[in-house]
Amino acid sequence: MSPFNHAVIYTINKNMNKKYLIVSGCSWADPEQYSEDPKVSNDIVRNYHRWPNILADKLNMELINFGKYASGNEYICSSLIDNITAMSEYERSNIGLVIAAWSEAKRTDFEYKENENDYYVKNIFEVKDKRRYNKKYAWDSILYTDPLRGDMFYRVKQSIRYMYMLQTFLKHNIISYKMLQSVPLEKLSNIGTEFNLGLTLGTGQRSLQSAEEVKTIFKQQLAEELSHFPMYNLIDKNNFIGWPILNSSLYKKLDREKDFISNLNDKTDSRKDEHPNQSGHNKISNIILNNINNIT
Repeated sequence: MSPFNHAVIYTINKNMNKKYLIVSGCSWADPEQYSEDPKVSNDIVRNYHRWPNILADKLNMELINFGKYASGNEYICSSLIDNITAMSEYERSNIGLVIAAWSEAKRTDFEYKENENDYYVKNIFEVKDKRRYNKKYAWDSILYTDPLRGDMFYRVKQSIRYMYMLQTFLKHNIISYKMLQSVPLEKLSNIGTEFNLGLTLGTGQRSLQSAEEVKTIFKQQLAEELSHFPMYNLIDKNNFIGWPILNSSLYKKLDREKDFISNLNDKTDSRKDEHPNQSGHNKISNIILNNINNIT
């Protein structure tokens, strides 16, 4: 049986000729992702051939997928480092490619010992995801919206630290890898209550007219902040698909009408599912395939 802590189920055949494609990400990579649109049948969504599977087939590799719904970047980094470290030397030598498909910065992950009678699990973290990948420990995540727990400048820089940590680990172990951004790292929502952006919203200095103006100013300030952040400049641009990281997510490369479960251009529908459909997964696999050379 596999030594991996958080994968769904994998059996390693030590006589097989295929190398491993190891993937981690959020719901965009989750093999069990379901639809958030009540008008869409989950039977259809479950049958999507997702981009990690498509890519593994095209590369003739054995897929090991740690993608997990709602996960943040600490989970993505940790699931890869922890599980690759747990592999035997033989298994590590058969890794063909690792792909980290990063999520949005405001998601905060935590790992805990699985005990549903535990006060903290039941009453503080309010864990709702019942899927478990290990008998002893489980991961979950929440969206932190309290500025006292760190503003978005901090959260974006924290994610970049995870990226650099994973990059250093993979380079040290001489493992081929690619990184990409699934959903926007700097994604904002609930403007006015969620973020301490260093902006004053109608408190005497300046009243911003719209959420879009807040987002525009935030991105300008963030770009300036990152230009002076040393670790940002240490990310290997050749191994990061779509660099520079801001405004480069897969989300923005897909067709809003054709490549998502819900038609995002349909103004009449308030319940939209912003996850890729089959067309979207095909497009993502092609984007990645076009950016890798001599991996196998």
